[in-house]
Amino acid sequence: MTKATTGPTRGALALALVALTVLSVVVAGVLVHRASHLTDKPFSLSNSGQAITPDSERHAAVALAEQFCLRMDGVDGSDVDGYKKRVAELLTTKQKAKFTSQFAEFEKVGVDKSLKGEGTILASGVSDIDQDSATVLVVHDSTVKATSGTTERHYRWTVSLRKVHGDWLVDDFTPVS
Repeated sequence: MTKATTGPTRGALALALVALTVLSVVVAGVLVHRASHLTDKPFSLSNSGQAITPDSERHAAVALAEQFCLRMDGVDGSDVDGYKKRVAELLTTKQKAKFTSQFAEFEKVGVDKSLKGEGTILASGVSDIDQDSATVLVVHDSTVKATSGTTERHYRWTVSLRKVHGDWLVDDFTPVS
């Protein structure tokens, strides 16, 4: 009686060990794949696989958005061409055309040569980011002095960025209320 139960028991045990080995190899493969392809999604076998954006990219996007706001605030009536050039350096082709068009309208009115602006960043943060686009909220104040007086403004802008040839550039910006 002992020999009859030993055969099927050994076969079942061998089958269980083979199944456990296969399952272990599959789980190990999934874990190795997940470790080398980090995502911002919860653990699952069917996530999107979108990579987590490194902190350095977040910092670069915020820095560019802040620099853009400071350059926009830093209007200089005595060096209008320099001002346009400084701002345009940070813009995508689409936004550069829009900025040039809007600034041309501003120039038609006439630019006070004594016009001087200065900005201060109060806060900023990434709202959304992926490999080639980002949205940054920037809170900044601007002080503009001219012959007509001093104007202080408090801005909250959503700055949309695109990565072009490896560099973040401003693709659009909108005031937030």
